[in-house]
Amino acid sequence: MLETKEIRAIAQKIVDISKSSARRDTGFLKRSISYTIEKNVYIFVETFYGQFGTNSQLEKNAKRMMPSGVKWRMRYTDINKSVLQDGSIQIGRNSLGKIFHNLRQSTTAVTNLINRIRRSGEKTNKATN
Repeated sequence: MLETKEIRAIAQKIVDISKSSARRDTGFLKRSISYTIEKNVYIFVETFYGQFGTNSQLEKNAKRMMPSGVKWRMRYTDINKSVLQDGSIQIGRNSLGKIFHNLRQSTTAVTNLINRIRRSGEKTNKATN
């Protein structure tokens, strides 16, 4: 696992890259992009410009660059810095829901494989008797 200092450096790099790709209208969006840490969860914050379709790439960069095992979320604010939307907590490159979904799929696949092997074993036992 990475140390807190290294994770903070990665989070700052995500913020810097997102600021460089943000819309260049008045610079307000760039200034609003930041991150904080609350209860070991990295929270990436930006002002919501979604109605114009011109948000920065902050969420995309966080999904791509956050190391696995590190909890993070997105927070969108309005111009007055009041929270409009808090995203769900995600871990590294996969959200918790995706991890559990993949786990259920893999256990179902393994169960199906075991059942097929048992059925084929029963068929061969009947044929030899």
